[in-house]
Amino acid sequence: MLKNAKNPLVTIGIPFFNPGHALVDAVRSVFAQSFQDWELILMDDGSTDGSLELARRIQDPRVHVVSDGKNLGLVARLNQITQLASGTYLARMDADDLMHPERIAKQYNFLKSNTQVDVIDTGAFILNKEGYPVGLRGTSPGLPTPLALLKWGGFLHPSIMTRREWLLSHQYDPAYPRAEDRELWARTFKSSKFAHLQEALFFYRLVGNVRPRLYLTSYSSERKVLLKHGPNLVGWPWAVALYIRSLAKSAVLLGLSSLKKEQLVASRMYNPIDKTSLSVAVEVLQKIREQRVPGW
Repeated sequence: MLKNAKNPLVTIGIPFFNPGHALVDAVRSVFAQSFQDWELILMDDGSTDGSLELARRIQDPRVHVVSDGKNLGLVARLNQITQLASGTYLARMDADDLMHPERIAKQYNFLKSNTQVDVIDTGAFILNKEGYPVGLRGTSPGLPTPLALLKWGGFLHPSIMTRREWLLSHQYDPAYPRAEDRELWARTFKSSKFAHLQEALFFYRLVGNVRPRLYLTSYSSERKVLLKHGPNLVGWPWAVALYIRSLAKSAVLLGLSSLKKEQLVASRMYNPIDKTSLSVAVEVLQKIREQRVPGW
């Protein structure tokens, strides 16, 4: 655990590896939060693009930059953030995303008022590679069924907030790279309590960000999750059907990749954005991008 003069209520953890300029938006969105009792752990994973030096320029005692110069991968860094966190609650975030200024406040207030809930995620605006909102995801009420969890992942991983003690007891498993979140949800679905805020409180960079090699790794780990947890959650017939579906997804991705059309994969992961939501998203993004960060 990091040393703090006063332990914060919420730890925000951002692991990063060569995020480029996107890290600027991510950090600005932390400083733009209406809820200010936080610490930020910026966990470097061996970056070589100047982002580590950029992070170290931030001058705020709530910000902790951690780096050992090694490239250990996301799962190791997520578990490391959990070990170092001082907050009662731990909020996830990726280095190429942003969060709405009310995200931390609303998730914190929900968990504080609903002590039986262990994990909560939110809806999200979908961004293209240039950081412009093009869609919405997870803005319907309700929780996923076990089938939907295995099929789609269930929760938007970078938008979750958990109780730190829960995450200490349920570490990410490195045997499932790029599906470590799905494995965690499947492992704990019957024994833990999940919740969902349908309001779009996150900005998720998805469109134009499909990298076939990484997606194929995700699908491979997804199939391992299905074999391990599928029979218990949905029974063998559904587990086998989902396994075959995952194989088909890999084949389709390889075909699209050969045609330079791999970005089409992302089009099924969100709904088109309406004019009202677009206006709201653009206004919030402008506010975030004008946020001052001490040292920058």
